[in-house]
Amino acid sequence: MNTIIDNCKIMWISYILFLMTCPVNAQAKKTRQLTAADYHLWSTLSAESISDYGKWVSYSLSYESGLDTLFVKNTSTAKKFAFPKGYGGKFVGDSWFGCLLPNNNFHLVNLNNGKVQNFDNVQNYDFVNDIDYVILYCNDKESKTNIVIQNLKGDTVARIDNVISFTMNKKRDALGYCTAEPTGNNVGLLQFGKKITKAIITQSTVKQFENVVWKSDGKSFAFVGRAVTAESFMADTVLYYVIDDHKLFQYDTTTAANWPKDMVLNASYTSSLGISDDGERVFFMMKKNDGAAVQNNSGIQVWNAADKDLFPMRDKWNKENQSRLATWSPKTGKCTAVGDSIYSTAILNGDQHFAILYDLNDNKPSWKQEADRDYYLFDLNTGEKTLFLKQQPGAIGNLSLSPDGKYIAYFRDLDWWVYSIEKQTHTNTTKKTGIVFHDDSIDMAEIQPYGLAGWSGIDGMLLIYDQFDLWQINPENGKADRRTNGREGNQIFRIIENANGYADGIVAKGNAMDDKTLILKSNTLDNSFSGYFTLDKSQKLQPIVYSEKRISALHKANATNCYMYLSEDFNAPPSLIIKTATAPPKAIFQSNSQHNQYGWGTSKTIAYKNAKNLDLKGVLIYPSDYNPTKQYPMIVYIYQRQTYKLHTYNNPTLLNGSGFNASIFASQGYFILYPDIAYSVGSPGFSATDCVIAATNAAIAIAPIDRSKIGLTGHSFGGFETDFIMTQTDMFAAGIAGSAITDFVSCYLSVNPNEKKFDGWRFEYQQLRMGTSLFEDYERYHSNSPITYASNTMKPILSYTGIDDTQVSANQTIEFYLALRRLNKEHIMVLYPGDDHVIDKEENQIDLTNRISDWFGYYLKGGKRPTWFEVQ
Repeated sequence: MNTIIDNCKIMWISYILFLMTCPVNAQAKKTRQLTAADYHLWSTLSAESISDYGKWVSYSLSYESGLDTLFVKNTSTAKKFAFPKGYGGKFVGDSWFGCLLPNNNFHLVNLNNGKVQNFDNVQNYDFVNDIDYVILYCNDKESKTNIVIQNLKGDTVARIDNVISFTMNKKRDALGYCTAEPTGNNVGLLQFGKKITKAIITQSTVKQFENVVWKSDGKSFAFVGRAVTAESFMADTVLYYVIDDHKLFQYDTTTAANWPKDMVLNASYTSSLGISDDGERVFFMMKKNDGAAVQNNSGIQVWNAADKDLFPMRDKWNKENQSRLATWSPKTGKCTAVGDSIYSTAILNGDQHFAILYDLNDNKPSWKQEADRDYYLFDLNTGEKTLFLKQQPGAIGNLSLSPDGKYIAYFRDLDWWVYSIEKQTHTNTTKKTGIVFHDDSIDMAEIQPYGLAGWSGIDGMLLIYDQFDLWQINPENGKADRRTNGREGNQIFRIIENANGYADGIVAKGNAMDDKTLILKSNTLDNSFSGYFTLDKSQKLQPIVYSEKRISALHKANATNCYMYLSEDFNAPPSLIIKTATAPPKAIFQSNSQHNQYGWGTSKTIAYKNAKNLDLKGVLIYPSDYNPTKQYPMIVYIYQRQTYKLHTYNNPTLLNGSGFNASIFASQGYFILYPDIAYSVGSPGFSATDCVIAATNAAIAIAPIDRSKIGLTGHSFGGFETDFIMTQTDMFAAGIAGSAITDFVSCYLSVNPNEKKFDGWRFEYQQLRMGTSLFEDYERYHSNSPITYASNTMKPILSYTGIDDTQVSANQTIEFYLALRRLNKEHIMVLYPGDDHVIDKEENQIDLTNRISDWFGYYLKGGKRPTWFEVQ
């Protein structure tokens, strides 16, 4: 056994050395046929981080075998470090790098001289910004945490043992912590400067302290206490410490005269405690003392058609037992309940002077995924509650609160509105623009906005999207300015960087964008080009990178305009690129260099029109051995819109949740088509049939595809489309449908086992695109169900699903199987035990991929009939 382990280690080390010495631009003639025996060679490249001035980058390679490695590489020289199974890497400036390894091991690397310091029993670590300290959170033999602070030379400068709670502030120049010592329990503060100062804030032998939460500016923090005899998470005291004043305030619920006696404190976890920006209030959560819901021990279920929720949801949502927001003023000692038994859910506005309250039951029963909500404003100073927005869609109309606390933005009636808290007025900010801000390109029954990016950090402007561009809206007068010029070139711009967003406990800031320079991700509508741009305050748009590739995972150096990103194409594995403002892009590492030894497919965009003369596009993958004089089979993989796959590189692997891998099938001599599908609400099945047939005919017109050897496959919604299309045409020689809905009527009248909700919302408002209830248009539900036309099925279908599917009941697949069985159709069903909607178990993924290869190999390529086809 030891010999086997040692040999594995030698192979692993040898392969790491190969990766470290392999040239970036290695090229070899593509002569080998890709087989399953080769798949293990492929890795997934991840761009991890870049040092402050861009001198170093870190990236990782992940393998199905688990032999993953974290690398650090100099961007100018060949110098490189490798950390097998390393993770959590961080740079300090351009001189130091730290990372964690298995078995609680921490490595600290001096990048200038290559010296590596090794520390044991480290579960996590932090660097103190701009100061030469590293904080090590270490496990002892009793699973307690010991905090060790060292300088970067490796000298221990401070140590705290028996720590049970700790948090650094946002500025990363102070650490608050709680300890549980045999002699008593402490709360302490470490402040980092040229010297480290340590102070004990409070001590107790009868109280234990935990859950340190900082104020956003790092000048004060809150925490909770509980009796040492109490159970965990049973805090009874909130404490607040102001660092500059050296003052500690305390609110003890066991003695406070104004504490409601039927409530208990529920603030022992990070998201349940917060501090207002002005330091005048501490926020925490409380809940009913008797908490437990009445149990129905008989097991008898009573379902009333007028119930707010279905019976299975009652245990999941019981308002009496929900946590409620409360606020405490340390200076006055006043405690005010914000939420109550009806309006238990509360959201603080940007300046924490108001809370938005709502009751999830207000507009139930509801047939949507989320019921509409009635929103109230609660003034924390006066306690006054005012209804300001009624029946706002919950699923798509979630509110955005401006960081300065003045405004609330929401989408309604096809426009973006802003509510002024001070003026108590609603303003339609987009109506006058004449621009469409709702997304009609995805053909959903329920209208959705393109999105809200956030708020301008300095001048408080609202930032929203249309189909292509970023818009800046003045919430006072509705003045709208377009900040990008994407519409003219069918180019989409979206912000990727949110420098000022910050959440501290239950006090959450809205998305406050950095006004100096924004970084935007961009791609053309057909996904032929993609990349990143910078946008400055003067509206100047500058490309960082923009090319006919898939560009992703951009990282910017903190101190300079140096960027790291990944570039890939369908037939070019991802490479790690460095780009500075003045220099051309430079490849730092090329993943999967063995790719060049194998035949591979290529991708191109095709164009076609549906029956409504709508222009559509798709992606056509050419087989690896493409010869224009030869006829090839083709597999059509369907879902919704898929042109985003044009430049995506696919590692060959048997581990596929839907069993389909384009690289594998291209290497096996198939064309592959990914068509875009446009829908008419009320006709999802017929829309899919129309577009898929049009796309398939367009592919046949431009490529040597054997019309008699075309297969069709899809998963989930694509599985429904596959089953439906196979009942409408004999164009496809064989089909494969995964986790499909096959009967709209029975699926509509079902309870989703995951959400415990009525499944009809998927048809009326979402992906199934019926746009109305079953009882308002029964005939369309019937006519869009694959099972209605089961007798028309002329070609063989393979269906599969996880037996424990929580999205689409496995019964939907079984129903279609039983129909085809009774009709004596050629059909095989595979059910995977213990698996969900997407096949997740590794052994089942391998089985599924092999069965799909067998199925299409037999029906499209005339291969040997698989033994599992045999009748039992």
